[in-house]
Amino acid sequence: MSPATIASLVFFVFSVIAAAAVDLLGSLLHKFAEEVGINRWIFSMVPALFAMLFALILYQDAQRKIRRLGESVSRGILVMLLTWLSFAMLTSWTWCPPREFGSCLRNAVIVIGWIGGGPMLFVALGAGMLTGVLIIRRPKPRIE
Repeated sequence: MSPATIASLVFFVFSVIAAAAVDLLGSLLHKFAEEVGINRWIFSMVPALFAMLFALILYQDAQRKIRRLGESVSRGILVMLLTWLSFAMLTSWTWCPPREFGSCLRNAVIVIGWIGGGPMLFVALGAGMLTGVLIIRRPKPRIE
């Protein structure tokens, strides 16, 4: 399996856990999903799918580029920053009228960062470290 595929799966699993924690603990996302008319579990899966996509892109050719654990963690932080901004843009586009997109995006970035900041940091650090360990400590291919 390629490092990008490993990274995307690890980030997906960590993001689903974080999204479930936010969904179970906070009622604000429930209200938002109901207002928009989307099932709350589908709504919770969107950040995980964004994280999977960005991890797949950013961890391309990672076996040559990542030599230390810190390099993987910094990519993990970038994955979650892009996920945060993409999810804020998607919710602003879904919820707000087009003429108010800028102000709505500003509010969405603040609210999503406030609600999901801790879980997103958990995902960035945890998935970044685990992905780095899996990429750096990759077993040598067997010669038969």
